Amino acid sequence: MDGEPGREPGSDGADKVRRLIAGWLSEPCDDRAPATAARSLGTGLAVPPAGAERVAGTARRLATEGLGGGPPPEADPGLRLLAEVLVLDEHPSAVGWTPAERAAVLDWVTLLVHRFGEDGVQRLVAELS
Repeated sequence: MDGEPGREPGSDGADKVRRLIAGWLSEPCDDRAPATAARSLGTGLAVPPAGAERVAGTARRLATEGLGGGPPPEADPGLRLLAEVLVLDEHPSAVGWTPAERAAVLDWVTLLVHRFGEDGVQRLVAELS
């Protein structure tokens, strides 16, 4: 669940996905922003600010629900990019998280999206609200 070796959230792949989605939403996306900064598409998650530990723990609990203690399945790397752009970067506190905290949250959010899709994201939002 560590993602691609040497890849941190905010990489070029996420930037490309962000620009694509921003184009769909007709929102401008600044290509000159530093790759380490969290860039929101402006849709935001309707959740209060929270620490990365709380968000990762909640996402982990929801993502592993019903697995019976077995190893979690691997999610597609492309799904990781979507989870980063559409969920992680839209959390109001994500900009203040360290790269390690962002990576930990992203691991669990990606698995949550892989297993439950939009319903998983909605459950995460409900639990964090």
